[in-house]
Amino acid sequence: MIETQRLTIKPLSLEELKKHIQTPELLARDLGLASSISLTEKETNEAILNDLLPNLSDPHKEALFYTMWIVIEKNEKSIIGGICFHGEPDENGEVEIGYGIDDDFQNSGYMTETIAGLICWAKTFKGIRVIKAETETTNRASVRVLEKNGFELVEQNGNSVIMKFILPY
Repeated sequence: MIETQRLTIKPLSLEELKKHIQTPELLARDLGLASSISLTEKETNEAILNDLLPNLSDPHKEALFYTMWIVIEKNEKSIIGGICFHGEPDENGEVEIGYGIDDDFQNSGYMTETIAGLICWAKTFKGIRVIKAETETTNRASVRVLEKNGFELVEQNGNSVIMKFILPY
């Protein structure tokens, strides 16, 4: 788990992720939390079913890179969003992240704080040298969150930008 000033960022176990995909409200209740709206969207569920669950079930893979990390607002005791990796670090030590936050919690610095916490965690994980994120050019808030965390633009492909953060040695 990752703790920040206002947040707890918790990686879900295989069983918790399965429960989330079946009944997210039940998982939230079992954890003593209010559930998230953004983590039940169709696109998120498809990624969980098609990418995360098959890889998380593989005992040869590092589970932390194949699960959803839920973002919990400590005072509200509420799941307000999520963040995940798109697999383990590659041969260059590069990992990609994806993230989302519920509308009611946007523009409050929560995702900036989440990514900052993830960067601090990544510094302690051997093998990660670069964190990459891709977002739409029109999603100014997402681009700004990455910029606030020191990510730099490295590529623009049509409607999307790829930004990277290089971890210090």
